[in-house]
Amino acid sequence: MIWIIGGTTEAGSLADFLKAKTAPYIMSVATEESKDFFKNHKLKIGRMDESQMEQFCIEEKISLIADLSHPYALIVSQNAKKTAQNLNLKYLRFTRGTLQSSTDLEQKNLCTFEDMEGLCSFLKELKSSTVFFTTGSKTVSDFEAFRSSNRFVYRILPTADSIEKCKDAGVATQDIIAMTGPFSQNLNEAMFKEYGASYVVMKDSGDAGGTREKLAACEALNIKALILGRGKEEGINEFEEFKKEVLKYGHA
Repeated sequence: MIWIIGGTTEAGSLADFLKAKTAPYIMSVATEESKDFFKNHKLKIGRMDESQMEQFCIEEKISLIADLSHPYALIVSQNAKKTAQNLNLKYLRFTRGTLQSSTDLEQKNLCTFEDMEGLCSFLKELKSSTVFFTTGSKTVSDFEAFRSSNRFVYRILPTADSIEKCKDAGVATQDIIAMTGPFSQNLNEAMFKEYGASYVVMKDSGDAGGTREKLAACEALNIKALILGRGKEEGINEFEEFKKEVLKYGHA
């Protein structure tokens, strides 16, 4: 049995591929709302720690872990790797391309930060600015600590959990945009302009995560893009190659 760690569009594409090849698989997703994105697939719903992952693999007779979790879901990948090692399972990681690996990307008005600490230090120095965040709900409380006289607007997934995180952090209702992406350049431009954004904070989530469209919108509106970088990660960054490897080991 192949375990697909979901949470990305590529995970759904892999599941479709394996289903067409009649390869046995199960996909795990974090929340109930994720079911809407992965219909007609066998799902395991709910977050798991390392011990729960091990129990899951034993119960489902997993032989291969195909990790397609979000590039910034570091703990998920770390636990999955440990689980594979402990149970002597094959582990394959799909890694999205980064901005640094994009050869055709021209962007002048951006600033990249290696970690949250560097980004928050920058935000701390801002005065009376509007910052538009596209980094999800998990880091809202971290950013809110540095809001001061600025307006922070958060674009998050339309889930109860995401909205609750914003409200718990003290974010005003009018500063929450609950929508499902990725978004086109035109829609990004419309939202950034509507909220009068001076800065847009984003993750380096690759083309599948809509990074290119966000950057293009910032460039068109002369908005400063603030990018939270991510460290290098070992894995396969060509999706077609990754699918073939998963199928090969899944049938082994």
